[in-house]
Amino acid sequence: MKPAFLMLILAAAVAALIIGGLAESTHQRIAQNQVDYDLKQLQRAINNPSMTLIQPDLDSPHFELWSDNHRQGFLLSIETTQGYNGTIRAWLAVDQAGLITAVSTHHHQETPGIGDIINADAPWLDQFYSRTLWQHQFRLKRAGGDFDHVTGATITSRAYIEMVGQGLKDHAHRFMTEDADE
Repeated sequence: MKPAFLMLILAAAVAALIIGGLAESTHQRIAQNQVDYDLKQLQRAINNPSMTLIQPDLDSPHFELWSDNHRQGFLLSIETTQGYNGTIRAWLAVDQAGLITAVSTHHHQETPGIGDIINADAPWLDQFYSRTLWQHQFRLKRAGGDFDHVTGATITSRAYIEMVGQGLKDHAHRFMTEDADE
C-alpha cells in the first residue's frame, strides 16, 4: 500500500475516534437537556403551576394531574401520522369529566408559516378548550364537525382535530369511571 493511502486511513480513524469521543462525552448532557425540555413542555401544556404531574408508571404515556391531594385530571400523550409533513405529537390535558383544559403541540414538521397554527401558543388551539368528546364532533365544520380549519392548512387542521378527538376516545376510560377522583 502507498504511504498516502495509509495516512488517509490513519487520519480517518483518528477523526472517527475524536467524533465518537465527543458524542459519548456529550450524550449524558444532551439526555438531561431533553428531560428538562420535556418537563418544561409538560408544565406549559397544563398551564397551571399549582398542578403536580404524577406518572403512574415509567412506561405510561400519560400523567395524572394532582392538586390539594386530589386528582384533577390527566395529561395525555397524543399523536397522528396524518399531518401534511408527517407525525404531529401533542399533550392533551383533560379534567376529571373529560373536559379539555389545554392542548400543547410538542413536535411537528408542518410547513413553517402555514402549519404554525398548531405551535404550542397558537390561538387556533383555543377552540379546543372546554370541549368534550360527548358534546362535540371532532371534525372540520365543513365535514359536519365543530372545528374551524385554516385556509392553506386544511390537512394539518383536519389531522390535529381528529388527533384530539381520537386521543379523547382512546383515553376516555380514564375519566369515565365513577371513582375518577380517587
